Amino acid sequence: MTKGVVVIGVPIDNVSMDETLRRIEDFIVEGSFHQIATANVDFLVNAVRNREYKEILCQCDLVLADGMPIVWASHLLGAPLAERVTGADLVPRLAQLSKRRGYSIFLLGATPEVCEVAAGRLEEMGARIAGKLTPPLCGLDKFDNDHILAEIEKANPDILLVALGSPKQERWIHQHRERLKVPVCIGVGGSLDFLAGATPRAPGWMQRAGLEWLCRLWAEPRRLAPRYLKDALGMARYFSVQLAFNLGARRSGGALRIGVESIGSVDILSASGMMTGSRLAQLELAASSRASKGGALVVELADVSYLGADGIRALAGLRRLASSRGCQFWLAGIPQGFARTLKASRSEELFDAVPSVFYAVRQSSWGRQQAGWPSEQVSNNFPGDERTSAEKSPGVVDSNELVDCDAGGKIGPTPSASHMAVGDGVPLAMRKR
Repeated sequence: MTKGVVVIGVPIDNVSMDETLRRIEDFIVEGSFHQIATANVDFLVNAVRNREYKEILCQCDLVLADGMPIVWASHLLGAPLAERVTGADLVPRLAQLSKRRGYSIFLLGATPEVCEVAAGRLEEMGARIAGKLTPPLCGLDKFDNDHILAEIEKANPDILLVALGSPKQERWIHQHRERLKVPVCIGVGGSLDFLAGATPRAPGWMQRAGLEWLCRLWAEPRRLAPRYLKDALGMARYFSVQLAFNLGARRSGGALRIGVESIGSVDILSASGMMTGSRLAQLELAASSRASKGGALVVELADVSYLGADGIRALAGLRRLASSRGCQFWLAGIPQGFARTLKASRSEELFDAVPSVFYAVRQSSWGRQQAGWPSEQVSNNFPGDERTSAEKSPGVVDSNELVDCDAGGKIGPTPSASHMAVGDGVPLAMRKR
């Protein structure tokens, strides 16, 4: 599981540069399409104001912390990221990976001059350049996408570097994810300009101190001053609210535990304790072993005592996992305090919420097939009232077990696990609280 943190609604992965390269190798070996974003503060502020763009970032297989303010924000939220991983630093490392493993790279974007020089620099580093192409400076709707995609398909690269600028590059990759047969597609922004020497990078000490933005502002004041002002005001407005709620939340309760149940094709993960820290690995491990195409995955939060920014990231990861497997995904039994926390972190719109597991089961594809169970529209409106219908189900419980992590991070039944339905036949997760 990739740990991370949610910063004003965008899940950021907690990976080092070396871990990023290992993940990229894994993606190439797997062979299917993967999208990687290199996020800075501008990404986050744009995502707050554009739900479509936020959804694209949430569906990415990796979102890297390109900006130092994101790393600082993670520390303030109590879920520190390992390091900053910039696109400008990643591209030369990809050249080394290409040389070592023989992977091919295709460059899309930048100006023709920059693209040509950048390709030459990468080849000097030993990279295999499969091709390069510079679309005209115009909107995405003016692109000759058939030609662009045909050129990429003909080159058959392992890695596609898209330098169209944000949010254009993320949107283009996402729009063509069904046709792109490239294992790794990365939006790299101005990284090719840095590589070609068209834009100078700040000295190393300024990069390490998080002052690279100041050097860029000095070099391009007219272009960057309005953007940096907008981003600073956006972070002050949105992140201050998330931080205030995070600092005000009381850490209480025991370590995270996950109960696992199945009702028909609906898999239920009942969480209890504090949803933060290393034990969040239980969630993805349990979900990975359960979620299946055409089914539904429900996470019940009624017994969770604390929800950290890394816990929200874990839930966003489950949502992405469910989406990749064609599963429905719901959060059930969200306490009022957590609903406010999700709203403060700009994350509430990511999730569909239901008052209880019963309603999720009834709304699922499996539940709608049961005689006498009417279909009901589920939205992502968070709880403001409690429904009082009897929460009983005629379904069969396949399992009802508690899982916990051992010292190595693997999950398994706890000694006190129960493997049968209790009470009047209603599963634990569905009993009225």
